[in-house]
Amino acid sequence: MTTEHARKLHFSSIVVDTHSDSLARTVDDGDDLGSDTGRGHMDLPRMRAGHQTAQFFAAYVHPDYLEQGTVLQRVLQYTDAMNRLCQEYPDEIELAGTAADIRRIVGAGKLAGILCLEGGHAIIDDLAVLREFHRLGVRYMTLTHNNSNNWGDGILDEERHGGLTDFGRDVVREMNRVGILVDISHVSVKTFWDAMETTTKPVIASHSSSYVICQNPRNMNDDQLRAVAKNGGVVGVNFEVTFVSQSRNVEEDRLNTRRNQELAGASDNATEEIESRYKGLVNQLARPDWTEIVDHIDHMVKVAGIDHVGLGSVFDGCRLPNGMEDCTKVPKITEELVRRGYSDADIRKILGENTLRVMEATLGE
Repeated sequence: MTTEHARKLHFSSIVVDTHSDSLARTVDDGDDLGSDTGRGHMDLPRMRAGHQTAQFFAAYVHPDYLEQGTVLQRVLQYTDAMNRLCQEYPDEIELAGTAADIRRIVGAGKLAGILCLEGGHAIIDDLAVLREFHRLGVRYMTLTHNNSNNWGDGILDEERHGGLTDFGRDVVREMNRVGILVDISHVSVKTFWDAMETTTKPVIASHSSSYVICQNPRNMNDDQLRAVAKNGGVVGVNFEVTFVSQSRNVEEDRLNTRRNQELAGASDNATEEIESRYKGLVNQLARPDWTEIVDHIDHMVKVAGIDHVGLGSVFDGCRLPNGMEDCTKVPKITEELVRRGYSDADIRKILGENTLRVMEATLGE
């Protein structure tokens, strides 16, 4: 149970989450997010219950869609799903494109949905496509996913370019110009620094936690956190267990190494059994406690400053810590921040005001 003060503070704040994969449940599984689905981490009734008032909904385009030649179709499936949700539940949710939209929508008692694109390969190396995505409502784009694309290196792929190419820098400049937030989650370290050198607007790391606390390669080191702060940007803390807990991260890496060793010497007939067995072993690993999310917030605030930290849960795209089973549990973060001595004003910044400020600086008021 939240304390009364923390509850009032949370439910009177604008809570902005910079990354959810929930739309994929509609696109791929036909889930009606306007109803209490009882599945996944998020739907509109649970967003209301947790006062998740403004949500960036990601359109994740797997690189395989490039090979299939269906990238644009995949993005349109997401934009259609977002628009249909708003059309079917007009009293519950409205599409937002600016911070002013969010404030207006939330002030009217509704939820705000913001479209974003995960994986810069989805623009198929064409700035005209990028501009069309903006017209469809996309308001941030991760420059890469884990994979490297034709103009930027991803964090978990081979280095192809040594960061951003000249065209990659053009992409960043065009995002600045048209009003799309530059998202540097998932990019390689060199791509990060090239993006920071190129952008003239504040950036976001939509779902990245602290590398000092948990050495997942997709987390951000202290130099990166300080650079985002100097840029005026914001980093949304990621709730995924392997971003939160170093022990969980190490255990999964150990199991993955063993699995890959077995797969390397296995016959095709044995592959499915090996994959299934290791999936079971991963599922048996202990999950961290939800308060470790706030440990990351503490460290990130210490390094980057109170104006540069936000929330980027990855609901419906991650494994959550114990006690943070879905978006109805987010008020517990407010309670824990109160318990740790944060002021009300500073908590409101973390919950949403920092992200709104960056949106105002980049997308206009």
